[in-house]
Amino acid sequence: MNPELRPDFSLEGEKEIIKEMVKLTIGLMEESKEGCPLRVQHAKATACVTATFEIAADIPAGLRYGVFSKPGRVFEAIVRFSNAQGKITPDGERTARGLAIKLLNVDGPRAMDQGTDTSQDFLFVDHPVFPFPNPEEYRDIIKYKSVPLIGDLLALAHLQFFEPDQLEIVKAIRKKTVASPLGITYWSGVPYWLGDAVGLTGQAVKYSAVPHALTTGPADPEELPADYLREAVAKQLAQGEVVFDFKVQKQGDSASMPIEDASVYWNEHQSAPVTVATLRIGKQAVNSNSELEKRCEGMSFNPWHALKEHRPLGGLNRLRKAVYEASFTERERRKKAA
Repeated sequence: MNPELRPDFSLEGEKEIIKEMVKLTIGLMEESKEGCPLRVQHAKATACVTATFEIAADIPAGLRYGVFSKPGRVFEAIVRFSNAQGKITPDGERTARGLAIKLLNVDGPRAMDQGTDTSQDFLFVDHPVFPFPNPEEYRDIIKYKSVPLIGDLLALAHLQFFEPDQLEIVKAIRKKTVASPLGITYWSGVPYWLGDAVGLTGQAVKYSAVPHALTTGPADPEELPADYLREAVAKQLAQGEVVFDFKVQKQGDSASMPIEDASVYWNEHQSAPVTVATLRIGKQAVNSNSELEKRCEGMSFNPWHALKEHRPLGGLNRLRKAVYEASFTERERRKKAA
């Protein structure tokens, strides 16, 4: 077996980098105007809604693992749409957009042994690759951004002079404009195991979520209201349901579709994504003060909230395991101390 698929796989020196990233991340955590701790990333929810996740009736036999094991099964879900920054800013600001799907009451052996979580989380952004290939490169950027007052300028200068390929990905993300979070395609960006719980039979995959109705972004989003994305979601869901195809892309050649470099695009012509489920977001009222929104903001969305059959792979996912846990713990600590 490819050693990168083993549950205990890690790279030399990675554990120290992850420890440093946890410290840096907690240092960047900000608070809202109300004094509540914000998520370090994806702080602003553009909507939180209920949904169903129906497994395809004709799902290929080789993909029938975990939540995909029973064709036709339907899971209840909570879905959070977000902007990627760690601050609450106007929706017109150019940034990545996030989609987090939490399937509820999912039984089975967990990717993380500790804890009592029984959800299956799938996390996405609206770009097929991440700018930073691995924990070390990501750590370097966060170190620059952590410098008071001039951090963003230092990070930009580093990318311009030393990492032009990463800078091009950042530029591509920021060129996008979005009319509604319900009308764009999302990708997992990083890979996951899809196979048996013990890790003997299966493969590396990536996920995507494709809406049935794509929408074109506005020319000047900066001129729109600060919460125009939430307004768009509320308007659409007041009129009827929105549907996404949930797709799985199998890893092909490991050299051209690497696990440990999240900045490399897995060519969808070489390995076509296959629809394995349907995400249905039914007609509903979207209200920022609703009980659902409050519940959603108290939740932790984490790729390691998963069955072993869907275990996250790659360095950035190993980094996320530590950072997301530490971030959630710190948010809970600050809430109690407030």
